Amino acid sequence: MWSLPGGHVELGEALRDAARRELMEETGIEADLQAIIDVAEVIRRENAQVTAHYAIVCFGGRWRSGEARAGDDAAAVCWASPEELEELAMTEGTLRIIKKARQLIGNSWDARKGDAE
Repeated sequence: MWSLPGGHVELGEALRDAARRELMEETGIEADLQAIIDVAEVIRRENAQVTAHYAIVCFGGRWRSGEARAGDDAAAVCWASPEELEELAMTEGTLRIIKKARQLIGNSWDARKGDAE
């Protein structure tokens, strides 16, 4: 399944700084994160008891530098055109967030598409 890069916020770390760090660690990409796109919640339950509750803050921005590569917690990384996104199997909510980011940040498509590593 494809998903967006992300991870934990370190103690005392600003959300935007955490997002930049995780993006670099997981993909080798640096970006100017311009806006909060959405906040997604994941609530895990076991036998009707909440076992975990995550608030996932999704930032959007523009590529600045770096060549896409898969970090140690991903099998692959790829660039996909807006048309190709519809065909990818993604985690729940990922496509909705990408579409919202395109509306808020812009619809330009950077021709950095390449093969998954």
